[in-house]
Amino acid sequence: MREAIGNTFIVNLITVFIGIMCVLLIGSVSYSKAFAVKNRIVYTIEKYGGWDTPTKMEVEVQLKEIGYPLVMESNNPFRTTPWCPDRDGELIYGDRFDYTTTYHYCVYRNTNSRGTYYGVVTFMHFDLPLIGNFLEFPVYGETKSIYDTHAQYNN
Repeated sequence: MREAIGNTFIVNLITVFIGIMCVLLIGSVSYSKAFAVKNRIVYTIEKYGGWDTPTKMEVEVQLKEIGYPLVMESNNPFRTTPWCPDRDGELIYGDRFDYTTTYHYCVYRNTNSRGTYYGVVTFMHFDLPLIGNFLEFPVYGETKSIYDTHAQYNN
């Protein structure tokens, strides 16, 4: 009887270990996808020198290629938290509770003494049947300062 109890403990320990490893694997894959999406958006904004229609169109083409999840209206019908989190700067893409956007990311415009820079928030998504729609963690990044080349300086 003692061996059976000892084997049960080892089986439970192995099951817990495998569960923890699965959670870590799912989290790291989701984080790496959100990080890659954030980097692509930041690169595209820097390439075009700001956020405008061609930038948005290229970002959406890239997100489709990556396989970033589309936003569905029924994604989370009980949502009480804002779609885009509060950050410094003006929110220029993504709405506070907007479910009509195509992809789930937010873009903020900030201005400082050196120029304009943009902040991008993407989200880690978990495609799990019961808790996937309720768990999302933001990944934030910023562009380099984009200088105003049309500015007039008085000497």
